[in-house]
Amino acid sequence: MFVDEVKFFDSLGNSRGITLAKETPVQILVVDDEEKARQGLSKILQFSGYQVATADNGRAAISFLETDAVPLVLLDLNMPGISGHGVLEYIAERGLDIQVIIISGEANFNDARRALRYDFVHDFVKKPYVINDLIHLVANTQKMIQLKQAHSAMRIQLEHSEQMHRFFIENSPDIVYLINPEGRFTFLNDTMATMLGFDPIELEGKHFSALVYQEDMNKAETLFAFAKPGQPLTRTGELRLRCKEGGGLKFVEVTAISMDLAEMDIFRTKAKQSGALPGIYGVIRDINQRKLAENDLCKLNLAIEHSPNLIFITDTDGVIEYVNHKITETTGYAAEEVLGCTPKIFASGETAYTDYQLLWDTISSGKVWRGVFKNRKKNGEIYWAQQSIAPLINSEGNVTSYVAIQEDVTEALLLSEKLSYQATHDSLTQLINRHEFDRRLERVIMTARDNHSEHALCYIDLDQFKVVNDTCSHVAGDELLRQISAQLSGIIRHRDTLARLGGDEFAILMEHCPLEQAERTTKKIHKLAEKYQFHWEDKSFRIGVSIGLVVINTDNGGADMHMKQADMACYMAKESGRNRTHIYREDDQALAQHHGEMKWVAKINLALHKNLFCLYTQAIVPLVLEEGEHCEVLIRMKDSQGNVVAPDAFLPAAERYQLSPKIDRWVIRNVFEYFTNQPQRLSALSMCAINLSGPSLNDPNLLQFIEGQFKQTQMPPDKICFEITETAAIANLTIATEFIVRLKAYGCKFSLDDFGSGLSSFAYLKNLPVDFLKIDGFFIKDIEHDPVDLAMVKSINDIGHVMGKKTIAEFVENHQILQTLHELQVDYAQGFCMGKPKPIDEWTL
Repeated sequence: MFVDEVKFFDSLGNSRGITLAKETPVQILVVDDEEKARQGLSKILQFSGYQVATADNGRAAISFLETDAVPLVLLDLNMPGISGHGVLEYIAERGLDIQVIIISGEANFNDARRALRYDFVHDFVKKPYVINDLIHLVANTQKMIQLKQAHSAMRIQLEHSEQMHRFFIENSPDIVYLINPEGRFTFLNDTMATMLGFDPIELEGKHFSALVYQEDMNKAETLFAFAKPGQPLTRTGELRLRCKEGGGLKFVEVTAISMDLAEMDIFRTKAKQSGALPGIYGVIRDINQRKLAENDLCKLNLAIEHSPNLIFITDTDGVIEYVNHKITETTGYAAEEVLGCTPKIFASGETAYTDYQLLWDTISSGKVWRGVFKNRKKNGEIYWAQQSIAPLINSEGNVTSYVAIQEDVTEALLLSEKLSYQATHDSLTQLINRHEFDRRLERVIMTARDNHSEHALCYIDLDQFKVVNDTCSHVAGDELLRQISAQLSGIIRHRDTLARLGGDEFAILMEHCPLEQAERTTKKIHKLAEKYQFHWEDKSFRIGVSIGLVVINTDNGGADMHMKQADMACYMAKESGRNRTHIYREDDQALAQHHGEMKWVAKINLALHKNLFCLYTQAIVPLVLEEGEHCEVLIRMKDSQGNVVAPDAFLPAAERYQLSPKIDRWVIRNVFEYFTNQPQRLSALSMCAINLSGPSLNDPNLLQFIEGQFKQTQMPPDKICFEITETAAIANLTIATEFIVRLKAYGCKFSLDDFGSGLSSFAYLKNLPVDFLKIDGFFIKDIEHDPVDLAMVKSINDIGHVMGKKTIAEFVENHQILQTLHELQVDYAQGFCMGKPKPIDEWTL
């Protein structure tokens, strides 16, 4: 707006500047180059109540119209510069919504005709004019403008309303349809495409039977039939409709409304014109997921009713609302006898109040409780129940009821008690096992400290035992161990303890025995070994015995220290030529550092420094369900000549000298890096088992290291299973449990290795949240012809399954063993029958 060229006037005709246009919309723009005519006309219009702006030439008028909207322009044609015709051309080119009245004194007929060819030129007034006529013309023009604006607003509103209705129809999650009296579709919205796959155009004019499943046709004909007098206009029912191109069937809910649109005035004219109005309209709603859910619920109900376990549901106060048919078989009660009662009806009276309080505290907080209760049947008989109680939580997060699953595990627990009785003995030799020996050693050490008494510890290793194993098989080696055990038992005193520590290693704990007497006993053992000859088939073997002897008194430390000293002394006996006794003394320490174990310490440190370790894998094969690659990672070492060294050569030294945590870290790091750099193999990998040594469980920084490796390599935790030995786990039960729980939170699995070799107690197993039990290979190798081994494996497998754990059999050496494991329903098998260990990179898809 140009202040020098355009003026605004109030109702008194005074010039007000441009601010008036900002406050009150201008109704009329007067364009005339004659100042007197321009101001006179402006004052007349102002006195008539209009808001007026003026422009003294065509350029000023165009400048005004570029920034301001005005409904009416009073325009002079003949002006210097841009004439009135130029203004008209500008309005036409821009398509401005403006009405124009031409007021000109010098225009001729051609000018008038030229101006009036524009639709927006309302009239042509010749100067001089009659004021009243001009005011009347302006007023009529203003009314026309107002009517036009009202019409435009109504049209916009109608278009908006139509768009809204179309939007609702086209974007409805349900199919909206119209069907004529012949049953043919006359309209379908686009939801037809998303719900059933058909383009609506495909089905227009088609009969509804093109969609309806044949078995539902009778229902469809009733739904889509035009309502007769007296019948309800609206019908609702469920149908199955076909999806396009083999997409199957979908459950839908159909609402059909009969409507004679010809009876409605709004459609009457159209009906007469078209003669084809729809007889049925309505919606089709997708209820497929709901119906599938209902079907699943029916299946679940059948599963609950026919479950082999007792299942009952209570309200939040514990009152039983539902029980399945298993109630009578398990407890002796009929369903009507327990409904309305609380689970106290099963209580034996032998469970502590604190146990029940813990149960309620757990489930009322929204968590699942699991445990074993001693319950009582209706006839008074006691039974053990493995129970799982879970809260049902609604959408608002509130507990609405509780579901309890109860399994009678009485037989399994009785078997567990029997096995626990055997847990202190080695199953092969019937000698005391390592765990029980350690317990007795601790007791004797405490006695020595309290009474200042002297005792002796012998660590015994059979020489040349490996020759028997390699030459005649493990069966022969086992028989040799049994015979040696019996021979040694005949030499020691009644109060002494002879134990098999594992493999070909034994120990004797001689209580209240001075060193001289202990030496006499070791000499007897050597003489026995010299005379003993082992026969197997057509072969004969002689063995030696290397013994490490340690005095137990107040000065030698704890059980671990005594065992370490005895082991070192035994090693020195082997290093000194085998088949002899070496007595541990304090001054042996320097010699031990330069001989035997320390050699391996140096080799292990060198291998860690120069990356001389290498990884092997051995397959763990599922016997029940197929899955991806499941393997155990094994470690080997390369010596200075590049030869591969077996782990039993260096791992004992690693554990004794606290190097096993470093080796474990090397394995974890390299396994994670290998698989994450092999995406194809990682994708095919189901589970990779990594062994953790006992000392690693006591390493406070190992957890942080593993977590860091997961983050650094992006190795999926759910593909990793850590194996810990039974003895290591039991010896560090609290630490092991915390370690397992923390890594299981990431998704890792855990396996209890060599299960059965220590057989400490199934009570410990209940407190260890492991996923797999790896049955010790000793029980597996003779399983096809040894009924005791078969019973042991069956027992461990059954109890493992009761506790929700999967089982793995080691040392599966032939197909007969494999077949037996299949019959026992052991979950996995590992051994030479399934495949020998091979380098980790020897893998085929």
